[in-house]
Amino acid sequence: MERGKGAGGLGAAVLLVVAGALLVAASWQRWADVCGWGESGSTACLERQDHRFDVVVPGAPWEPVGAAAQLAGGSLLVLAAALVLLPWALVGRRPDAVTAAATLAGALGTAAVGVATLRSGLTGDLVDPVGGGVAAAAWVLLPPAVAVRLAISARGPRLAAAVLLVLAAPLVAAFSYAVGPYDAQPWWEAVSGVLLVGAGLCLLTADVARRSRGGRGRVRSRELDHAV
Repeated sequence: MERGKGAGGLGAAVLLVVAGALLVAASWQRWADVCGWGESGSTACLERQDHRFDVVVPGAPWEPVGAAAQLAGGSLLVLAAALVLLPWALVGRRPDAVTAAATLAGALGTAAVGVATLRSGLTGDLVDPVGGGVAAAAWVLLPPAVAVRLAISARGPRLAAAVLLVLAAPLVAAFSYAVGPYDAQPWWEAVSGVLLVGAGLCLLTADVARRSRGGRGRVRSRELDHAV
């Protein structure tokens, strides 16, 4: 089991940190020039809260803001890769058939939305994800469901990572920290990005602890061999 955790844990940790950093950068592109942190009432800030400036799954009518959509699309693509490793990273074993199917479908949905968001940013025109509403639903619903399922068997920093992944999910954000005085709460994407980075750091902590235990175990084994 520990070997499986090592195989997926470090890779998922790095991918989550990168995905979170890209999402924070996307949020910076959208908000930094008109909304300071904690500010929401200025005329320019209220205007930027309109959904036409959304950077994650933009919808018509839409106005791109800098490279925000490109960064958000890249974040989703990296996150999709991290999701594939999630069962091994959180519990260190091959997932059951249902969890594996949900993980794969969630990763594919996230990737489809990421590609559409990236292409929208690159072209300046809206691009619908392959699979349409089905892909979007898979992106919104399945990753947090998988994280909750895996959290039941996770322990320590891996459990903390699972909780942070659930909090970072768009489904949770849509009913909490993404809700603003107008359409979207300023900097909400950055909150999701920080949560993703936190989940990655939790997995990195678990991987370092695992390697430390493994090193102590090898030293102890050599000591016993010499004693014999």
